[in-house]
Amino acid sequence: MKVSLTIVVLSLFVFSCGKKSDCSSNNTGSVMIHNEGDFMPSGTADFYLGSSKIASVAKGAEVTVDNISVGPFIVTVKIGADTIYIDEFLPDTVKQCQELHYSTDRYLPVSDKRLKKNIEPINCVLANLCKLNVFSYDYQAPTGYSGFLPNGKHFGFMAQELKEVYPNFVQLNSNGYYSVNYQEMIPLLVKGMQEQQTQIEELKKEVAELKSLVKSQQSVAMK
Repeated sequence: MKVSLTIVVLSLFVFSCGKKSDCSSNNTGSVMIHNEGDFMPSGTADFYLGSSKIASVAKGAEVTVDNISVGPFIVTVKIGADTIYIDEFLPDTVKQCQELHYSTDRYLPVSDKRLKKNIEPINCVLANLCKLNVFSYDYQAPTGYSGFLPNGKHFGFMAQELKEVYPNFVQLNSNGYYSVNYQEMIPLLVKGMQEQQTQIEELKKEVAELKSLVKSQQSVAMK
């Protein structure tokens, strides 16, 4: 059982393989950790399983770690004291005597103001957000598609529609299928909620003023 961790926007692939020597007897397998990706800083990254460090891997290198228990686990990647990446594997993701190649777009982006330039406030996002359709869906694998697709009901956008409004959030992968950077959308959703709340407060103020006006007119009429 091998797991390749890559901090890039790619698909998740699952391949079968032969039994590892004693994986069927001790309920463990091996995890292959591959340190690569545009978002990974240079240097050696420390990989943790829970709170225990299981490997130190230089940029562009890979190592195999044995005796990883079957079942769910959390991988944390650090460079020095900085946490670069955290991912929680779902229950039964790691299965006995199987190989799992895993890559993800989950990472913790640097957001320190001192590292930014061309800073401009974002306004008037509600109009564009209202153009987006939100769907529930199940994944299906077309003929020839080898990437991993999770089971169950999911919620989100259609990438082809989203790129018409926010092209920066959509990426065309090497396999010809689109991925969506949902994490980058969070600030716009927050701004949209703020704008909507401002509208609500303005409407509440107008309603209060109208109620006051009606009440004063009623008082005059009763005299």
